[in-house]
Amino acid sequence: MALVIVAGASGQHAVVVYEAAILSGHQVAGFATIEDGPLAPLLDCSWLGVVSDIASSEIRRGSQFIVACGSNTLRLQQSEALLAHGGALQTICHPAAIVSPSATIGPGSAVLAGAIIGPRATLGRGVIINHAASVDHDCRIGDYSNISPGARLGGCVTTGPRIFVGLNASVLQGQHIGADATVGAGAVVTGRVEERATVVGVPAHPVVKS
Repeated sequence: MALVIVAGASGQHAVVVYEAAILSGHQVAGFATIEDGPLAPLLDCSWLGVVSDIASSEIRRGSQFIVACGSNTLRLQQSEALLAHGGALQTICHPAAIVSPSATIGPGSAVLAGAIIGPRATLGRGVIINHAASVDHDCRIGDYSNISPGARLGGCVTTGPRIFVGLNASVLQGQHIGADATVGAGAVVTGRVEERATVVGVPAHPVVKS
């Protein structure tokens, strides 16, 4: 099994992914920061340096990376840069997650404790399915999306890339969320969400920009 390097920004989400990697049996080489700056403590995980400084040598060693930051944009940028340099992205599934054997989990994705991924669901590259979130049967989640803790997606939900679904939000069966859209915490999506829209409330409605 290849060594895994957890790459994060400020460290908070990286702690969660690091623990999930260890508990799922991966050998973690250490933690690398995405940018220079103050380093948050990361349990007992060794700090290896800044990703841009260590990437080439670690790629030659055969290490794999998971970019562990909540920002969809930053996760995309860092993951694609690693891939462009010949790196490989590691997928992490916490042992307390339930993942259907017919589901497909893209490289660099993280499925965390208590999450449920239903039959024939597909997660793209670099997707975060956070604690106790559920993605039901036949869903299609676009690359570099983030599903927050406790969020619920009904069957056959589809999304574009880089969407964000907030804490405890719900998306009813068969709905579509467009690229770069945001669903606010606690919202209930009952219809289509357009690209780059932000929706909130019950039922969810677009935020009117002043």
